[in-house]
Amino acid sequence: RSAAPAVPPHPHTPPAAARRENAGPRAARGALQPTSPDGFFQPRAARSPHRARPPSRKTHARARRRSIKMCKAPKEDEFRGAESTGSAKGMMAGANLFGLINAVLTCVVLGIVATRGGDTKKTTNNAADAHLDTPVWMKQAFLNSMKVDYGENPCIDSTGQAPLRADLGDIECEDAGAQSATDVTKGAAGDLDPALAPIVDYNDMGMCTVNVHWHIGAEHRSEGQYDENQSFDHPNKDTYAGSHRRLASADGGMNIGHMCKAGKDLWEANDPSVRNTDGSVNEYDWKYCKDMHVGLTYEFHWPHSSLGACQTPWQYQYHFLDGVLCGATMGNVDIGTASQLLMDKTHGIGVEGQVFTIVNGMGGEAIRPTWDVLNGWDRQAAKDVAYYQGSTTGDAVQSGANAGDMCRGTGNLVTWHVDRECHTLEASTMDEMCRRMLVISADDMSPDVIPHGARDTVVASLTDPAEDHPDYPGTRRLRGSN
Repeated sequence: RSAAPAVPPHPHTPPAAARRENAGPRAARGALQPTSPDGFFQPRAARSPHRARPPSRKTHARARRRSIKMCKAPKEDEFRGAESTGSAKGMMAGANLFGLINAVLTCVVLGIVATRGGDTKKTTNNAADAHLDTPVWMKQAFLNSMKVDYGENPCIDSTGQAPLRADLGDIECEDAGAQSATDVTKGAAGDLDPALAPIVDYNDMGMCTVNVHWHIGAEHRSEGQYDENQSFDHPNKDTYAGSHRRLASADGGMNIGHMCKAGKDLWEANDPSVRNTDGSVNEYDWKYCKDMHVGLTYEFHWPHSSLGACQTPWQYQYHFLDGVLCGATMGNVDIGTASQLLMDKTHGIGVEGQVFTIVNGMGGEAIRPTWDVLNGWDRQAAKDVAYYQGSTTGDAVQSGANAGDMCRGTGNLVTWHVDRECHTLEASTMDEMCRRMLVISADDMSPDVIPHGARDTVVASLTDPAEDHPDYPGTRRLRGSN
């Protein structure tokens, strides 16, 4: 066959030499700029002026057969063998793993190209989920391969935690100072007046987010939004009774906080975002979050601290107190000095709290596409905000309603910003947050992709009365892109 005819140049196209001379970072589409002194990668302008002949149907079919043969899914034992047997054979197991993952990802691309124009089918039941039907073990191996060894964690000591945590242990409530979580309803009572005034703007104090975690049910109370009147029967509540997390309630399970009115209304209306037509839960196929359930309410917490390892790989920590106290650990600061630094506002500790009911397939604002979920709460949704001074929370301590109740030793030290309203959150958005938690930090955040138990709302005699935050509603942005 004769060669393809030369393609005449466009009348406004400069000579190839001129194009090479003026090629910048946005040169002809797809051009690869030289990245070494010898110009190993040549710009497209330097190639043959002849247009390449497209492949024949036979050539395309052969390529497709080769890609299908090459892209046969590896068995799980072969994949795990790439991690475990490499060193025994004098090879790098990590290189084997990366090579196999790279081959899998390449095959996904080749498969899409080979079937271009045909129908593709996902096996997920949720239209908002963007994951391919990849085995969980393969995804976890890929996440593990992305982790980089940053050396020793500077936020903990040889005991495996921030040393000041031992000085901030649980104590009897009568000596504990202002506690959390409180009733943040407008006008709710609070009998304590901590000497430390609450922080209005975390940014002004140089505070960064050091953790994100959530509790099953709301620990705070907001009348008509999330309170004791919003309880309803949900089959997955029972799954928390035998949880492996901290044991607090009488039956040895996790304590469950308040549900949302929004969640209760959706459940009782048989809304498809939470229930199937047969009345069962419209559960999401969770990939990264653990023990989460559509239709239930969770209170999310974003601890902030000016003592955090801000803008470093160690910024996000589990346990959150390791992140909150990281600067004190690195500086070998004792509890007396740390307390003084907090009392004179040299440093600050705070938590943003926001309550969500998880939905599946509702769409709309529940997806929250512009929200940077690890940076802090959804600033655009937070319009009615309370703030007060209190403590850390969790179901290992009690409300203070009964004699002998134990309270947090962090009383008076923590500024809370709490959204009084309850919102809906798509399960796919939630799962993406868990995925990011597993790869963003040098520390292992996996214990926090599981819900924690909820502390009962603390009695008024142990709380600082919540006030309206002066910056809400408003347009001033407190948290970066949120």
